Amino acid sequence: MRTLVLWMAMGLPIPGAVLAADGFEPIFDGKTLKGWNVIPKAKQGHWSVRDGLLVGKTDGKGSDLIFHDKNLGDYELKLGYRFRTKGNSGIHIRGLLGISKTHKVSGYHADFGHVGIGPEVLGSWDFHGYPRGSYLVKRGHRVVIAADGNKTVTSLKQALEARHVRRRGWNDVHVVVKGFRMFFKINGRVASEVVDNQASKRIARGIIGLQLHGGPPMEIEFRDVRLKRLKQVSNR
Repeated sequence: MRTLVLWMAMGLPIPGAVLAADGFEPIFDGKTLKGWNVIPKAKQGHWSVRDGLLVGKTDGKGSDLIFHDKNLGDYELKLGYRFRTKGNSGIHIRGLLGISKTHKVSGYHADFGHVGIGPEVLGSWDFHGYPRGSYLVKRGHRVVIAADGNKTVTSLKQALEARHVRRRGWNDVHVVVKGFRMFFKINGRVASEVVDNQASKRIARGIIGLQLHGGPPMEIEFRDVRLKRLKQVSNR
C-alpha cells in the first residue's frame, strides 16, 4: 500500500511499471479473452470474464483455453485459481495441437483438482496424448526420466500436501519450465517435479493452455495470469 501511495503522489503510472519490475507480463487483461482461443470452438461458452476474473464453467464436456503464442520454450508462469465446485483443471505446458486422437492438447500438464480428488490429480504431472503414457508423477514426488524411458521417483522434502490447498479459496500457482526440468508450486510449496531426459519423446516448445476436464459440470476462476519468458537453455 505504501508503494502504491508513493507512486500516486509522484504522478507516475502504476500497474505496468510495478509488474514489469519482476519480469512478468500479464497475459490476461481482466476484461476480455483477447490473446486466447477456445478449443473446440463449439465450447466457446465455457469461458468468460466476470468481475475481472477468468471463468471456466462446463456443461459436462471438457474444453481448453489456449494462449496465442504456440512457440513457448522456457518460462515461468504465475496465476491464481479458485474452484467454485468440485472439479479437475490444470495447465498445459509446451502443448501441441492436432497430433493426438485422444487429446486436443498433447504434452506436459500441471494438474490440479479440488481438495480431496487425490495426489494423482491435485499437484501431479501428466503427459497427455503423444507417444507416451498419460501419467508422469504424483504430488509430492520428483521423477527423472532416463534416455531409455525408465523412471526414477523420489520424494520431495516439505512438498505440497492437500492441507496446504484452500478448498474454496484462492490458491497461487507458480510454474517453472527450464530446459527439460519443470516443476510447479501451489501456495509456495513444490507440488511435483519432472526431469525429462528421453530425447525421443520430450517436447521443447509449445503452447500454454488452461483446461476444463470432462465429467460432472464444474466451475473454476483464474486471476493474475502472468508470464515471464526466459532465455532458452540447452536442449541436450
